[in-house]
Amino acid sequence: MGELYASTAIADLALFVVMLFEPIFLYAVLKFSIQEVLWFFAAVYAIYTLIIPLGAKVAARIGYKKAILVSVPFMIAYWVFLFGSEEMRWMVYVAPAMFAIEKALFWPAFHALIATYAKKEQRGREFSVLYAIVHLVQIAGPIAGGFLSEQFGVRMTFVIASAIYCASVIPLFWKKEFFVPQVYKFRDTWNLYKQYPKKFLGYLGFGEELLVLTIWPIFIYLAVDSYQDAGTVVTIATLVSSALALYVGKITDNYSKQVLIKIGAFFSFLVWIARFLSKAFWGVFIIDTLSRTSKDVVFIPLSALTYERSADTKILPYLVFFEQSLAIGKLLACILGIILFSMTGSLLALFFLAAAFSLLYMYL
Repeated sequence: MGELYASTAIADLALFVVMLFEPIFLYAVLKFSIQEVLWFFAAVYAIYTLIIPLGAKVAARIGYKKAILVSVPFMIAYWVFLFGSEEMRWMVYVAPAMFAIEKALFWPAFHALIATYAKKEQRGREFSVLYAIVHLVQIAGPIAGGFLSEQFGVRMTFVIASAIYCASVIPLFWKKEFFVPQVYKFRDTWNLYKQYPKKFLGYLGFGEELLVLTIWPIFIYLAVDSYQDAGTVVTIATLVSSALALYVGKITDNYSKQVLIKIGAFFSFLVWIARFLSKAFWGVFIIDTLSRTSKDVVFIPLSALTYERSADTKILPYLVFFEQSLAIGKLLACILGIILFSMTGSLLALFFLAAAFSLLYMYL
């Protein structure tokens, strides 16, 4: 777990330098409409939904750490195609496939490492440490990304992020992974869809996260009108909410995870409804802080519950069920978002869509 903590800290520093600005780049630089931004990510999650079983097969054959290593070039390729599309437009149509392949190789292996090595009685705390690391890195990432993008342009930001991301795999190989090759069959995952229909509905709630990662950054950018200010808003909001992650992890191991998820889901619903009130810097900051807080209350117990269930069954089949359900939820959010925005022309309508998706978490 220590190796995973170190690797995650380095990888997420790179990711959060760039991530906030990916939808902003599509919207502000490539001049994509809101619908086109959503179509871009719909392509990512449509491909991801189809190929994630192949990623699990790779992880089962070569090992979890090696699968994460193999995913790195595809993340770099995604950034190359995305940010290179400013001059060569055709590259933007290849970028979603690169991103989807990276996700299919990375996420089953990453989740399997946690499910395998985290101590059963404190999975909530162990994941909350990982989540707190992500929060702390988020503090530096967006403001660094905003500064670099403002001063040196998006390309230089990408080059720096790529170098950092490549270094993230080094801690994973401090120790050799003792791994016995397995056989993954999608039939085992398919059986879980029939066995756990409510859990499938619950994981569809991650459609809300898709809108957080795509539409909300654009809204922030429109509100503050600056790469650097957008990064600063997210950084300060993350700083305020990061301490909560460790506390939520502690209570996750001692209280009902299902109850915590329901509380967090309802809180998230209310925050989405309140987003239409956010204007200018401080309004966006308050809402972003509340949003991250509600996400903590949902995501930490949800993840701990997922790792428990995967460890108690077959690890990879359950984790593919989790990630594939999540991807379907995000794809559905994109499609419904395109339809809704085409009808209303309002970002606020998408906030109400996200609020509805957040209630689905309660099915878990």
